[in-house]
Amino acid sequence: MINLNRKLCLTMCGMAACLQPALAEEAGTMYLNPAVGYHMFGSELDIEDSAALVIGGEYVISPRFGAEISYLYGNSDIDGSSADVDNSQYTLDGLYYTPAVGNWQPFINAGVGHGTFDTGANDTKETQLNVGVGSRYHFSEKWSARLQAKMINSLDDERWDSLITAGVSYAFGSKSKPAPAPAPAPAPALAVVLLDVDGDAILDQDDQCPNTPSGVYVDDKGCALDRDSDGIPDYLDQCPDSTSMTNLDKNGCEILMEQPKSIKLEVHFANNSAEIPSAAKSEIKEVADLMAQFLNANVVIEGYSDSSGKASYNKVLSQHRADAVRDILIREYSIDASRVSAVGYGQENPIASNSTKEGRLANRRVMAEIHYK
Repeated sequence: MINLNRKLCLTMCGMAACLQPALAEEAGTMYLNPAVGYHMFGSELDIEDSAALVIGGEYVISPRFGAEISYLYGNSDIDGSSADVDNSQYTLDGLYYTPAVGNWQPFINAGVGHGTFDTGANDTKETQLNVGVGSRYHFSEKWSARLQAKMINSLDDERWDSLITAGVSYAFGSKSKPAPAPAPAPAPALAVVLLDVDGDAILDQDDQCPNTPSGVYVDDKGCALDRDSDGIPDYLDQCPDSTSMTNLDKNGCEILMEQPKSIKLEVHFANNSAEIPSAAKSEIKEVADLMAQFLNANVVIEGYSDSSGKASYNKVLSQHRADAVRDILIREYSIDASRVSAVGYGQENPIASNSTKEGRLANRRVMAEIHYK
């Protein structure tokens, strides 16, 4: 047992001799320190060395000092007997953290404790002092391994025991302090002249509209305000709250379009024909443009004929002429079919005399009657 204690002393001295300067522990950190160990007793106690379980709670008071309270439990055999003894120890230690070496944080401990040896038939209690060394190896900010060696003196029995433990610790509480902010860059040696040519309080280096007239309200980019976003700045906009983004005049006001009731199409059909001449396509486009502009408008295409031939035949022919115009509006200009209808009136409602060639040509016509919802 004496040889073991000598070896333990040499280990403790070696751990203390290897210390080199580095970082210290951080105040406010708390550790939970569970460990397993090997307890070696002085020969005066007549019990065999044995394994032990230890649980401790450590608090870092400052970068150099800490405190730990721990509890140890072991079960040892009595020399020369089949009986055993339960060993319990409560310890309060002060810790001194020496400078860290890489991820290793060595420390020296000293403290006082209370020990109990219970054989079942006999219960012995003693006051203990201890001194030791140890070191913690940090795997991460939270997890670390912890090694410790102690010499334990019984004040009641004048006996020296020793204890070696190894465990894993978990840290909580204080967090690492953020790195200090970098020092501000030194001021330039030469002063920079900052210009604001248009006097709108936006410096030219940030002004996207550097020539705004004096007295005009501007946004944070130095451009004149345009609260209705119609592209005409408020100081030029006579209708600054217009809801329309199209059909605006140069003053920013909406151009109100007249809604026509009817459009006469200059579609001159050949005699006894419903084929639309190519020259008449521009007339039909005017109707399509109106339908696209006024979405609340529906159109009725009215077809007419002159008085040549039978009235019944002329009515069918005029229907074909109206349908031909309707088909172009739907097929070529994508006007919704529900908005376009066609009616053939035959030789009804002439607008010219059917007794002349010119009058009959005028009567072979198509009209677009517009209705608004």
